[in-house]
Amino acid sequence: MRATTTLLLCGLLALGGVSGCAEVSSATDKASICVEALKLAGFTPNLSDPAQAAADAERTSRELSELADDAADTTLRDALQGMADKVGELDVRDLDPSTATRWAQEKVTTLDTLTRACT
Repeated sequence: MRATTTLLLCGLLALGGVSGCAEVSSATDKASICVEALKLAGFTPNLSDPAQAAADAERTSRELSELADDAADTTLRDALQGMADKVGELDVRDLDPSTATRWAQEKVTTLDTLTRACT
């Protein structure tokens, strides 16, 4: 709703000759990408169903890559692709408890990078 209101306001202001809405639109796009990215980055594999966990990881990685493609900000794009790569690394063979724990710890570092790119 906020993004729609902002874009409508920018459109009205543009009719009146006021500029600066491109920056507002860019910030709105970045914010909406970040909201979706942080939801996806919360992915946690279900270790009791390795096949489903691997399929979910693949889907989540693909969605993060698509968000990276949409990001105009290069820092955000790189952080999104880093998270997509980290989630995409998860494989059925990697779902033993020690490997999953190491993967989760590495994902926290990648999530920190993404969070910083969103601020």
